[in-house]
Amino acid sequence: MKKYISLILSALCVCYNANATSIKQSFKVKIGLFDAATADIAYTLSNDSYRFFSSIKTSGLFNKLYSFNANYTTKGMIEQEKLITQYYHQTTKSSSHEREKELIFDQNGILIKRISSKDSNKRKVKVTLPKTTIDTFDIQSVLVMLIREYQQNESCELHKTVFNGKKLYNITIKDNGRTLFKDKRIPISGEAHHCTAFIHQQNAEEGDLLWQVSSEKYISFYLTKEKTTGLPYLLKMEIASTPLGKLEAYMTDLQIKE
Repeated sequence: MKKYISLILSALCVCYNANATSIKQSFKVKIGLFDAATADIAYTLSNDSYRFFSSIKTSGLFNKLYSFNANYTTKGMIEQEKLITQYYHQTTKSSSHEREKELIFDQNGILIKRISSKDSNKRKVKVTLPKTTIDTFDIQSVLVMLIREYQQNESCELHKTVFNGKKLYNITIKDNGRTLFKDKRIPISGEAHHCTAFIHQQNAEEGDLLWQVSSEKYISFYLTKEKTTGLPYLLKMEIASTPLGKLEAYMTDLQIKE
């Protein structure tokens, strides 16, 4: 269960400056016939900085079977169109464990240390970078890149290599073009871009369900722009098939702060 919830946040998966504009969204997550969780994402984006936050909390029967709450925060600067991550922190609490993870960066945004804890056990690990081109160090920064690409070019076409201090993986997002979006559960309809994401972990470990599922199934989602600010936001995402049925996360609330 925990791995499916993590996948939702990876797919859903926002940025800071006194003159920046922020978007906050809430979602309901369904798996099969069940209301599985609620989620929030928020980003603030300016010309020289960004912040992206996401959270998820199980609900209903899923919460009784396996309680899970998580918060993820990424902050960074933008220099010459390049994202420089300065801060990444996540906390997760499940029925069985509490975990925390922080990534430490140098002044150039290069990952140098990983600090993690499980319950009362804490580890500090010096990071050795793999000998390959790395675009960023967390999925939320990839989503900021996607937001900027869609804002500037109205395209969700993207391919990035991510190293989170432990695992190396590739994220490919394809633009399937414009479509007329309509879902009776969402109060917004009209033209949107249909996109698909594909996540592949290099040298995936056997039994790692999160990466097995994401590499076997496409994550489908719909993006559009807020009319006043021109900022992109997510309408809906879905995975057509999981062992428990179709997975959907659809927007229930949208807030803009200028």
